[in-house]
Amino acid sequence: KTLITTDAVVYVPDSPPPIFETYFDKATVGAEGFWPKSVLQAVFLPLRQGSGEGDVGAWPGYGAVQGRLLRAPILRAFADARAPGAVRSWVDDVSKMGEFDRIITGHFASPIKATPADFRSAFAYLDGPAADPPIVCEDWSLLDGLNDVIATNKLGAPVEPGFDFKAGCKKVS
Repeated sequence: KTLITTDAVVYVPDSPPPIFETYFDKATVGAEGFWPKSVLQAVFLPLRQGSGEGDVGAWPGYGAVQGRLLRAPILRAFADARAPGAVRSWVDDVSKMGEFDRIITGHFASPIKATPADFRSAFAYLDGPAADPPIVCEDWSLLDGLNDVIATNKLGAPVEPGFDFKAGCKKVS
């Protein structure tokens, strides 16, 4: 059985899906840093560069989202922060719809081998600090700033008082 979603969860594979070559040429898609930068921009995390080797070392924010089923940080910050109770209830409803063994999403990689328990675990942060995904605290600054603009200019519902959408973020000294 298959759960079909648009943006509810995503799975970021190690390399770009073949569909990227329908828009970008092969050299661009294969260029060092292309995939991690594309992923970070798509989920609204900063293009913070590190000094390490390879994609995860050179783009440390990418390592926090790559290779796992997760809720995109932008949705965590904008949707979930404003109605965590409603999102939690929706996650419970989806998880109880029946068994499924894969998820098809509108972004990154599909199908994803996943169960209702895997789906639920992508939203674990709704129940308090979670280390998954271990996004560095400073990497939430862009989304924090956008939430401030929304609040200051009354452009949307406020973030629910007491709910910290980045709870469990990774502190770097």
